[in-house]
Amino acid sequence: MDNKKLIAFRSLIIAAGATVAASFVGVYGVMIGATAAEMGWLQSSSNSLSNLGQILWGRISDRVGKRKPFLVSGSVILAVLWFLLPYSRTPVNLIVLYSLISIFSAMITVNWYSFIADNIISERGRFLTLINDIASAGTIVSLIAMVFILAKYPDDVVIPFSTAAASYVISAVTVFKFKESRSKSVMTRNLYKTLKNLKNNNAFYKYFRATNIQSFFWSMAWPMFPITIVSIMHFSLEIVAVLTISSTLTMLLTQYIIGKFIDKVNRVPIIFLNRIMLSGIPLMYAFFNILPLFILLEIYSGFIGSIQNTVTTSYTLDIVPQNNKAEYISILNGFNGMVYFFGALTGGYVLTLFLSVEPLKIALLLSYLIVFAGRFLSSFLFRGLIEENSGGRNNSVLSILFKPKGAGSPSGAVIHPR
Repeated sequence: MDNKKLIAFRSLIIAAGATVAASFVGVYGVMIGATAAEMGWLQSSSNSLSNLGQILWGRISDRVGKRKPFLVSGSVILAVLWFLLPYSRTPVNLIVLYSLISIFSAMITVNWYSFIADNIISERGRFLTLINDIASAGTIVSLIAMVFILAKYPDDVVIPFSTAAASYVISAVTVFKFKESRSKSVMTRNLYKTLKNLKNNNAFYKYFRATNIQSFFWSMAWPMFPITIVSIMHFSLEIVAVLTISSTLTMLLTQYIIGKFIDKVNRVPIIFLNRIMLSGIPLMYAFFNILPLFILLEIYSGFIGSIQNTVTTSYTLDIVPQNNKAEYISILNGFNGMVYFFGALTGGYVLTLFLSVEPLKIALLLSYLIVFAGRFLSSFLFRGLIEENSGGRNNSVLSILFKPKGAGSPSGAVIHPR
């Protein structure tokens, strides 16, 4: 079997296993009694380590010059960690284990990108689109299966987490069969010099500044979403799967439509409108009180999330320097990771502060209002973005590295397993 078929097969397996399992982690944290502050630590540590780790692992991998050893060893380690995750019966254990999963997921992500960049040369963009579609289909089918399984075994997180572990065992065996050609370094040797030169790229710097400021308020809501889902709405894992299907299926369908015209329009107004629309999600979590409304919320989330994924990814890939795209995207992800850490942690402690004087429902309402205000006001920073190269190469292989966080996931922000 050639590399393309093996890559497509592995993408399907990981999507059906680890990607689905990740959508339950935040909810599981609340189920085992995590406080608002502990949920802040869970979200902040996992998302920051996932982003920051890409810089570290990318540089180590480039120096070694091989991707397969990292992909195989990372898959084995992640299989063990996912297997242990449902047996973490305290929030602290969950935070530690999921942080480790995030670190090694970062290792997989950057080496997965590098392997494809090094070994898939012809029709790379079309091939990347194909494997993304295969992965999305695998996620949806697996989530539908989880609905029926969890209906029979309610709130049994061993099932999705063990499926994730199994997917990484299969991944290790699959990657071992890859034929790897000589790797090429995609990052510069002087990170400090690149950081100093960021302001010289006006289009990138404006986006870099806007997205990092809004990311703080973006991540503040992450500890609150799963608390609302479990402690206010009392939704089961089966319902969480239904909500995730609603969002994922909507995103898949609308991304296909948006991708057909995005190369022909000015993306800046769309990005600005998208950010305004995204700011409304905390208000929906604050005021919605029945399942049908939450399903509508997730459909809305999937729709605007698809705009974010296609338009934002396309725009970002066009404004980074052509000769060191991976470096710039890793820097963007790294800084986002630091902001995510402080934002999610702040969100958890803000909710804790309100809980000291108000009941949970009112405390969440006040917290969501703060998040909404921050998201809405920071959205206006995106009005000043500069459109470049409206041809939009949104099918670049680098879209594997750059993935915006989900808009309104029931588990908060989840890492993107690869």
